Amino acid sequence: MISIVHALAYAAPDVLATLPPDLRALLAFAPELCLRPEQRIPRGAWRSHGFLTGRGWGKTHAIAVDFHRRVRDGTITRPALIAPTVDRVGEVQVKALVESSSVLCPCEPYRGGVRWANGVVAEAASAEVERPSSGSNFDFVWMTEIVRWSPSTRRKAFDDITTACRVGCAQYVWDTTSSGKNDVITLLLEQHERAPEQHRVVRGTMFDNPLLTRSYIVDEARKYVRGTRRYDEEVLGLVFAEAAGALWEQDWIDAYRVSAAPLAPAIAVLGLDPAGSGDPSADEVGIAKAYRDGAGHVYVDDLSGRMGPEEYASIVVRECQRDASGVVVERNHFGEHARAVINVHAKLAGLRTELLPDPKRSFPPRRPGTIFVREVVSHTSKETRAAPAAALAKAGLLHHIGTLARLEHEQTTWEPGTRRSPNRLDAMVFAACELGDVTITAPRDAARDVDAAARVNKSLAKVGRPRRLGL
Repeated sequence: MISIVHALAYAAPDVLATLPPDLRALLAFAPELCLRPEQRIPRGAWRSHGFLTGRGWGKTHAIAVDFHRRVRDGTITRPALIAPTVDRVGEVQVKALVESSSVLCPCEPYRGGVRWANGVVAEAASAEVERPSSGSNFDFVWMTEIVRWSPSTRRKAFDDITTACRVGCAQYVWDTTSSGKNDVITLLLEQHERAPEQHRVVRGTMFDNPLLTRSYIVDEARKYVRGTRRYDEEVLGLVFAEAAGALWEQDWIDAYRVSAAPLAPAIAVLGLDPAGSGDPSADEVGIAKAYRDGAGHVYVDDLSGRMGPEEYASIVVRECQRDASGVVVERNHFGEHARAVINVHAKLAGLRTELLPDPKRSFPPRRPGTIFVREVVSHTSKETRAAPAAALAKAGLLHHIGTLARLEHEQTTWEPGTRRSPNRLDAMVFAACELGDVTITAPRDAARDVDAAARVNKSLAKVGRPRRLGL
C-alpha cells in the first residue's frame, strides 16, 4: 500500500499542480500524509507498538513522524531515545527526527538527544549499560535497533528503560530487524501474543516499501542471497527460534521433552557453576540436575537462580539427601571455595564429602551419607565443552524435564565467541557430560603429578631405560 500523497501524485499529478501554493506547502510540512497505512502508529491506550520488519521498510521514519506529532500535540513532554550505543542514538534517531521536523515545531540536536522549539527535550540513553534510565521518569520511549543491543546488557537495559516509562501516557515504541534469537525481541513477541491490543507488532518485508528503487531491491536481495537464513531475517524480517550459531535447536528440545524425571534412574548428578554472591548485580548460579536411565538417556532439570554460596550449598546437600550421588563443580574462578562451603553444609546435615580426583573414573552410584564431589577446571572453550551435550540432544538422548524457559533460552541464543557467560548452560553441560561419560577437565594437582612422574621414572630405571619424565 502507498500513502495518500503518493497515491495522489501517481493517479492525478495534475491535481497536485493545481493546488494553491500555500496548500502545497502545507503538504510538505504534514509528513503524516506521506506514511503508508501500516506505518501509522495508532492513537490509543496501548502500552507498546513495534515494527519488526526487513531492511528499508520505513520503520525509523514512521516513528520519527509520530514522535513529532506527539510533541506538537503536547501528548508527551518527557521522552527518551535509546539505541545500541550513544553514537547510534545520534546517527539514527537524532538524525531521523531532525530531518523530518517541520517549521510548525522544529527540533535540533541537544546534549546527545533532541530539543524541540516548544521546550520538549528527548534524553539520550545507551543499551550498553544495565541501567540506562538512571532513575528518570519518562512518558514515552523510542527503542531502536534492538537486534544490535549488547547480549550482556540488553535484557536489563530493556527492563530498566521500560520501567522508567511510567508517567503520562507511559508508552514505548520500538523498531528492529532480526538476526538470530534475541531475548528482548522474544519477550516483545510473547507480550504481543498474550495481549495483542496492548502490545502491538507490525511485521513487514523490504518489498512493502514502494519508494525503494528496483535496482536497490535487486542489490540487497543479491547481497543477502535469497534462500539463506540471513536473507529471511534481513529482507523478509523473519524471526527464528534460535541464534544462527547456537549449538542447540529448539526443535530438538521440544521433540524430546518429557513431563517428569524417570521413576527409577540409574544415577542422578548435579552440575554447579558458582557465583560470588546473591546480589542483584551478580551473575546467576547455575545448578542443573541430571538423571540417567538404564538405556543411557539423560534427563535434565534446572535449579538455577541468583543466590549466595550458603543457598547453593544447601540445595546441593538437599538434592544429595534426596537422590543425587554428588555434584560436579567448576572451580575456574572460585577455586576450592564452593567445595569448602558444600563441605560445611554437609557436615551440618550429618553427611561427608568425598573428592573424586580421577577424571576418567565414572561417577559412582549414590552412597547414603556421602556426597561425591568432582571439581573441573575448564581449560577448553565453552563451545568445546558444550558440543558433546548438544550432540546428545540432537541424537534424542538428552531430555528436558518440563519447560525450562531460561535454560532453553541460553541454549538457543548463546553463540560461540560471545563474552556472555551462560551459567545455566554451563551447569547443565557439566551434569549431562558427566552422565554421558564425557570427560571435561579435572584440576591439576602438582604434587600428584610429581609423584606419578617419580613412579614412572622408577619403573623405567628397573628395566635399564633412561628417565623420560621430569616435573
